[in-house]
Amino acid sequence: MKKKLSVFLSLILIFALAVGCAGQDKTTETTTTASGQDGTSTEETTSEVVEVDYSEHETFTAWLYATPNDYYSDYSENPVVQYLNNKFNVTLQYEQPAAGTESDSLSLMFGTGEYTDMIDSSYYTGSASELYEDGVIIDIAEYLDYMPNLKELIETDENFYRDIHNDNGQILKLKEYFVDEELQWGGLVYRRDILETMTGGNIAFPSGNDKPTTIADWDYMLPLFKQYFDAAGMPESAALILPNNGVFATSQLISGFGVAYMNYLDGDEVKFGPYEDGYFNYVKKMNEWYQAGYIYQDFASRTNDLFYLPNTALTYGGAAGSWFGLNSQLGDVMSLPEYNLIMDVQPASSPVDEANGQESAPAFHLTSKTDRPGGTFITSACENIPKLLSVLDYMYSDEGAMMRTYGLTAEQGAAENEYYQAAGMEDGLYWFEGNDFVYNPQVTAAGGPINPEALMGVRLTSKTIQKYQQIYSSELDIQASDLWNMYLLDSRRSIPNALTPPADEEAVLADNNVKIRDYIDSEIPKFIMGTTELTEENWQKFQDQLEAYGATENIEILQAAYDRYLAR
Repeated sequence: MKKKLSVFLSLILIFALAVGCAGQDKTTETTTTASGQDGTSTEETTSEVVEVDYSEHETFTAWLYATPNDYYSDYSENPVVQYLNNKFNVTLQYEQPAAGTESDSLSLMFGTGEYTDMIDSSYYTGSASELYEDGVIIDIAEYLDYMPNLKELIETDENFYRDIHNDNGQILKLKEYFVDEELQWGGLVYRRDILETMTGGNIAFPSGNDKPTTIADWDYMLPLFKQYFDAAGMPESAALILPNNGVFATSQLISGFGVAYMNYLDGDEVKFGPYEDGYFNYVKKMNEWYQAGYIYQDFASRTNDLFYLPNTALTYGGAAGSWFGLNSQLGDVMSLPEYNLIMDVQPASSPVDEANGQESAPAFHLTSKTDRPGGTFITSACENIPKLLSVLDYMYSDEGAMMRTYGLTAEQGAAENEYYQAAGMEDGLYWFEGNDFVYNPQVTAAGGPINPEALMGVRLTSKTIQKYQQIYSSELDIQASDLWNMYLLDSRRSIPNALTPPADEEAVLADNNVKIRDYIDSEIPKFIMGTTELTEENWQKFQDQLEAYGATENIEILQAAYDRYLAR
């Protein structure tokens, strides 16, 4: 019996090695007999991984959205891509459409059936399940033995397991895994210098806090902004700038009323913002502020403005008091010294509507560390899936994660790379002195990076390590991120990106959402400006029309999908 077993295991090993030489990684199990501590015979099973054979050079193609930079026109020349090519004896060849044509490019690809091996999903708005059913993309879950780093993350993080799998246990795209929280890049800001001027340095927020944290604080702050601008005789100004639809789609400001722009989670229950009392309270307060002249009067006409770059003539011209700002605008950087105007732009959390019993402003806009939008499809066009996935799995290792975020070190060949040479970065973008992370001084020259992301990392789905970025972040950046995350709760409040309703329900959701968003975005400004009187009767008509557009149907679909998500 032992002889037969030995022959059988030998055959398995020979077969595994043969497959490995063909570029197919394989896990084999070897059973050995040993004596236990009590003298009894025990069987131990160990796993041996046969590595993928990289001796044969192979090219893998990838579709990526436009990423213009000043260093190279072909993303295939990215220094980290070149490093991976050399390390694994492959060529990662990128195809990038011109900026603004990404959606058309994807449609053309899917229409012709000529797919690249990898496709970045950031611009894909259809159903991943349909792509799989049509044979366009593969189920990566069947190949996890070739991705030990990713497999370990999935097995040790329950949230990541849920977020990367669908309801059928399939992994239809690789997803980013953030080890730690990244600093927020934007949120509500206000002109502290105006308040200092108007109060003689004796700012007295009703909350008793040093910063505005409640609606009552904003009721105190906005009139001071208006008085300041009126006294300056500015032809156009705004104490507060709202987006053209009257509600930040990321739910800042409205979250202080306990609701989100559209659907959100309250515990494990899916809710719809406009159905809740807090939405009415928000619109009522915005109408009050608009009638008082605090909100930019023509906000609804600014349809071409990005919500994070609103009416730049006002914000950068010193004629705005509060808006959705960027961390790059904080402090005195927006000052106009030629006009003797030193602006002090400070971050603010979403103000809490304490008058109506609200105690916090949930961070509806923040997603889970393991559930970020985007990701990478692997298509059926790939002729050596195991080998490609083994290369991509490197990006889920600690070394790959550092490279993904921070670029190359000297040990990884920075001195030999032409782009690092041209930038004077032969010593790499970072190094460690003992356990201390050190950015190359040139990277942090003048208090900020002098090199674009073209050298700092690579756009490959991976594990991402953010903590070292904060070492050289300013105290104000960190303070701002804390404020913009002020009411971040342990429980998830935003609807997971990883929900996977059946294809027919997904189509219903998409169709309903188009009508619902268009209607909300057209009607809320009317209520705020008073074009439609904000009465309980008119608000009920507004809700009835949302019902007719499928708002309740969407809640039911999302609730069922979320329940299945929790059961994964």
